[in-house]
Amino acid sequence: MPKYLLSLLFFISTIFVLANTIEGKLINIYDGDTFTLLDQNKVQYKIRLNAIDCPEKGQEFSKKAKDFTYQFCTSKTIVAELLDTDKYGRHIANITVNGKSLNEALLTNGLAWHYKKYNSEERLAALENNARNKHINIWSLTNPMAPWIFRHRGELELLSPLGPGQVYICQSKSAKTYHNKMCQGLSKCAKGVRQIGLSEAIQSGKKECGYCW
Repeated sequence: MPKYLLSLLFFISTIFVLANTIEGKLINIYDGDTFTLLDQNKVQYKIRLNAIDCPEKGQEFSKKAKDFTYQFCTSKTIVAELLDTDKYGRHIANITVNGKSLNEALLTNGLAWHYKKYNSEERLAALENNARNKHINIWSLTNPMAPWIFRHRGELELLSPLGPGQVYICQSKSAKTYHNKMCQGLSKCAKGVRQIGLSEAIQSGKKECGYCW
């Protein structure tokens, strides 16, 4: 390939990367993983940290996670690598400040869960596991509730108690497991939850959930 084409491709790829990276300042913070960034052109971006999930308001360590993010970012230049936009219009981003990753720092300090539903990086899973093993912050709790379950707690409370020999299933056609309680697996169900007999669940090819059994 001619050298001038290689140079052109490099130039285009550089522009593409830069176009998806912005710099700015923290102007508002909602919780540990969500805040508003104001860039150099006075444009506001609502940022949702990629690959992690911090405790929700009302959960233990929610304020500590929020304070951590505030101290990490305030009065400093924030570099945001914009990856996607979620259904709420927030920009999913990796955040670095002075060359350090905020996403990773929250995991390292036991102030966030690795959001495995949307990310499968082994490096991030290892950071969470290390914090778990050291019982840091949220992992010092006996049974910490993941924020994605906490957000569905109203739905959990509306579920009827299981009758004898009954289990919960998700009504999605792709659901492959049955459950004895509302757990991390069942909380992801978007098609509604119902009770059926355990024998019926097994006959339909469903297996017990690895989270709640």
